[in-house]
Amino acid sequence: MNLKNILELTDKAIANNNYEYAKLLIEKELKLNPNVFELNFKLGLLHNISGDLKKAINFYKKSTLLNPNYSPAYCNLGIVYDKLSNRSLAIKYYQTAIEKDSNNFKAYFNLANCYLNNDDLKNAEKYYYLSLNIKHDNIHSYINLFQIYDRSNNLKKLDEILQKARSIFPKNLIVTFFEAISEYRKSNYQKTINIFEKLELDPKDMSKNVTKYNTLAKCYDHLGMFDEAFKSFKISNIIIHDAFKKKVDKKKYIKVIEKRFNFFSKANFKKFPNKIKEDKNVDPIFLVGFPRSGTTLLDTILRTHSSIKVLEEKPIVDKLIKQLHNHLNNDFMKLNELDENIRQELRSLYFETRDTFVSYENDKIYIDKLPLNIVYIGELLQIFPNSKFILALRNPYDSVMSCFMQPFIPNDAMANFYNLLDTSKLYDQVFRLWIQYEEKLDIKFHKIKYEEIVENFDTSILNLLKFLDLEWDNKLKEFYKTAENRGIINTPSYNQINKPLYTKSVGRWKNYKKYFEELDPILKKWNSKFNY
Repeated sequence: MNLKNILELTDKAIANNNYEYAKLLIEKELKLNPNVFELNFKLGLLHNISGDLKKAINFYKKSTLLNPNYSPAYCNLGIVYDKLSNRSLAIKYYQTAIEKDSNNFKAYFNLANCYLNNDDLKNAEKYYYLSLNIKHDNIHSYINLFQIYDRSNNLKKLDEILQKARSIFPKNLIVTFFEAISEYRKSNYQKTINIFEKLELDPKDMSKNVTKYNTLAKCYDHLGMFDEAFKSFKISNIIIHDAFKKKVDKKKYIKVIEKRFNFFSKANFKKFPNKIKEDKNVDPIFLVGFPRSGTTLLDTILRTHSSIKVLEEKPIVDKLIKQLHNHLNNDFMKLNELDENIRQELRSLYFETRDTFVSYENDKIYIDKLPLNIVYIGELLQIFPNSKFILALRNPYDSVMSCFMQPFIPNDAMANFYNLLDTSKLYDQVFRLWIQYEEKLDIKFHKIKYEEIVENFDTSILNLLKFLDLEWDNKLKEFYKTAENRGIINTPSYNQINKPLYTKSVGRWKNYKKYFEELDPILKKWNSKFNY
């Protein structure tokens, strides 16, 4: 059997998902002809499919040595390094693939995806357009450009790419979908409703159906049709719940809170030591609170200050807490006895991880913003005893309602936001724990209310800056202009941060008052506690 026949049989086996047979064919032939680049490339492909990425790299690289101009081999190396989260090497190989073949659509498209995942919107945009020069009817390039312009609040370019896509795909449902989103972003609420009500999406497309009903709900809310809005919010949440109910566990997260509450509420609880060996790093500042309590607004304001850098909802603390409890063998009772060497190790881990997300500058202070890190304050103070905490507060009813209105990416915590009752219970649990922290630990914290920010900006922000030992910065008042240049915004409030302060969200829950009647016993006490 000649090489051509072997390759044809291999391709046929791969097309039929008969990977083991294909591998046997290739390996047998390679023993006879080890320096045939096609055989090495195919075996690299098969190892890639099976998940043996190290072997895939070896065979792809050998194929490039045997045929230095074969573009697909470089492209596939980029794919493997992408899988390994080594984006710098992925980019290098995608670029090499393009150098070898300027018509390699796959390389352009994957390179754009890689830049997008790296938050490099300028290059992502560039290479999506270059991919369209090769395949002008590739809907996926358009979809990713839609998402870039939507998430970066570039509504002008969103409209431009929509018009271009519509000329190529006159009846495409995805284009229609983003047209509805564009109309919503322009506050054309009735027009958005009209488009979505006629749009029949694939029932299996969870993401787009959630967006459809959530956007409809927000349109109804803006138009004062509150019962219709509540119904659509509920449908959106049911879709998410049904899709993720086997993957997330809301009770599991409640147990996380209860474990900490039981530990810190003990009458004989001993306070942590408040001293630590000095190192070159300044302890971070943590911006915490209940979700939808104004943390994104504060994030946007503070990052405008010339002396502040903000980490926006990065999983650094989660990684840290997992490592801490590995050291403690998951025995919470040992938290009081944390070894100094372990503490230093954990501090180093935090700063090293932080620096992968944001460039370090020694004249800046760093604010780590992720609301529900409030749950881990006990552990954080053991590792960072000199840390400060900013506690973002909002009317409890508004906080709960806003969480219900927001289609969060589901995890164990967010699984509690599918209905008002569970959201209220979580709010209660979180702040019961906060009270224990406040009473039992030496927390350096500053409370700031969302309502005070929007009603008395200068005073509330000035008081916060004093707490941070910073001076007033005149750019703060135009924070929303800075937000326009942020690129992709990784927070549920992405479509709000480029707007000046507004008060329409204050007291919004009252439009849904009848749905809160059974929740009063849970939330009223927190209204009183926080002086609402």
